[in-house]
Amino acid sequence: MRRTICRSPLGLLCRYPAILATALLLTSAAGAQVSVNGPATAPAGAPIDISWVGGGDNGDFVSIDAAGAPHRDYGPYVYAKQGSPKSLEAPDEPGAYEIRYHLAGSYEVVATSPLKVTDVTATIDAPSTVGAGSEITLTWQGPNHPRDFISIDPAGEPERSYGHYVYTKQGSPITLPAPNQPGEYEVRYHMGKSYRVLGSAPMSVSVVSATLEAPTRVTAGSEVTVSWSGPGGRQDFLSVDEVGAPEASYGRYVYLHDGSPVTIPAPDEPGEYVLRYHLGGTGYPVIGSSPLTVGQVSASVSAPGEVTAGEPFEVTWDGPDNPRDYVTIVPVGTEEGEYGHYGYTQRGNPVRVQAPKEPGVYVVRYQTGQSNRVLASATSTTTVVAGASTGHLRVKSGGSTDSGRSAGAVEVILDASGSMLQRIDNRRRIELAREALVALTGSALPEGVPFALRVFGHREAGSCRTDLEIPLAPLNRAEAAARIQSVESKNLAKTPIAASLAKVREDLAGVDGPHLVILVTDGEETCDGDPAAAIDALRKGGIEVRVNIVGFAIGDLATREDFERWARRGGGSYTDASNGDELARAVREALRPPFEVLANGDVVATGIVDGQPLELPVGRYDVRLLTSPPRDLGSVEVTANEEVTLNSHEG
Repeated sequence: MRRTICRSPLGLLCRYPAILATALLLTSAAGAQVSVNGPATAPAGAPIDISWVGGGDNGDFVSIDAAGAPHRDYGPYVYAKQGSPKSLEAPDEPGAYEIRYHLAGSYEVVATSPLKVTDVTATIDAPSTVGAGSEITLTWQGPNHPRDFISIDPAGEPERSYGHYVYTKQGSPITLPAPNQPGEYEVRYHMGKSYRVLGSAPMSVSVVSATLEAPTRVTAGSEVTVSWSGPGGRQDFLSVDEVGAPEASYGRYVYLHDGSPVTIPAPDEPGEYVLRYHLGGTGYPVIGSSPLTVGQVSASVSAPGEVTAGEPFEVTWDGPDNPRDYVTIVPVGTEEGEYGHYGYTQRGNPVRVQAPKEPGVYVVRYQTGQSNRVLASATSTTTVVAGASTGHLRVKSGGSTDSGRSAGAVEVILDASGSMLQRIDNRRRIELAREALVALTGSALPEGVPFALRVFGHREAGSCRTDLEIPLAPLNRAEAAARIQSVESKNLAKTPIAASLAKVREDLAGVDGPHLVILVTDGEETCDGDPAAAIDALRKGGIEVRVNIVGFAIGDLATREDFERWARRGGGSYTDASNGDELARAVREALRPPFEVLANGDVVATGIVDGQPLELPVGRYDVRLLTSPPRDLGSVEVTANEEVTLNSHEG
């Protein structure tokens, strides 16, 4: 059985021969009047401008073809319907060519213009010998066509094979990492379309080594200080690994680009380990190591036998007090690794922990900050008993409370630090945060409101960097969603809350009216900043601004209290969210006006108009709406198991 193969830019004509015959009759007359024009010569791979007159039927196309090629053979092409003139890239191979106008269906060539493609060359100046994994700088000269690139390839490799590369559009000189494996290589200039090599320079990659100076024995979870000497490449790192682990496998790690010494936490589990210097890039080869024995640690905790539901209580403890170690209260029988409300041991001794809201029998445990390993449990259980009677307070609006519609500008500050890689219900926190912000910009905020997005923790591991990802501009829903979806957390990245808040005035410059800042974070400041001072400076800086804070999965009582205090200083509110649904709701509610609840002149709670009702002990309270200026809403009596509602008359 014979099979006919049809190659056509207009695939419809291949499937319907009757249409093909009709197309030939219709285009032949027009084709007689077609002409094409282009340069007589062009360098290989260079963009060239071509034009044509006449034709333009659906499916007609103009291409650059080998001189004398059959009509049905064609090279790079553009449809004539797209309009003249257009740009095409000359072939990478030098020689005689033609610019040709083809009719749809038959591919008949009805106009030509000769084109001579001249050869191009490139030169590379690179060091002849470099150490494995090191950063090398080289200069080059060449055509610099779109997609041309320079790579370091094993000697004798085919032209289409390449290793580490960088595009020539970045200019000369350029920097790129040497291969990790010693051997003979070539630095090659490749054309972007065909990967044809225009120039090369030989390079030998030599063996490198590193030395590590560190203690040979430490306690579990403690900080280990390591002095090192080695290549110090941008992606080189030190890790604590199991003995005999493959080179490509690694445990806790720290990058080495900031110099020697570095500190790294020892594993929580006692045992035999090895500190290893890994080259970055491919395969993570180990070029230096030092043995490390991790010794056992112990702890103890003592907690009250009875506490009141929802109220703070104190726990005394003894233990290693390693970074992020904490004391937590969980139901009896909770598996190791799980935790409830907690307090970091570095907050002091005793440490304050909030009791669960559900009465029952619980146990207080000391757990490690790395792996949540239980080091100690209280010798006796703690009973959580119901507290004083409570009721609920809700503040409603008289109409719309979408403050995004009246704000001069809205800025979201998103925490994408390393802790946002932790999971809630088998999903990473950063995924849930992205979904909440896409919903915010997709419907809750009005199209066109001045909007900015600042993110930290997504660019560099181990860094306090903060970046303005969406500069202030009228909100474009599609563009905002695309940018938010691209945010990924970096392992070990830190939490520069103060530095991010300090940038708000600059971010929102040039827009009048009240500004709203929404900070979404899952942890405390870790870059030695002072968020309270940053908020004070922002509020005193000559712009009207309110700062609302949404805390995500905040179990540490002191951290939550810090957030509540900072939000009050910012004229806003603090909202807790423990899962994805609560986070999406909290972010949406952060657009609405906040209010505060006072007892005997002291602020005891904050809430959101049309938000979730506040649970309060029975008693009389004053309520103040945090508008500019603040407005008293009056006094209310909260009674047991009842909900009282105030109307803010907003909107």
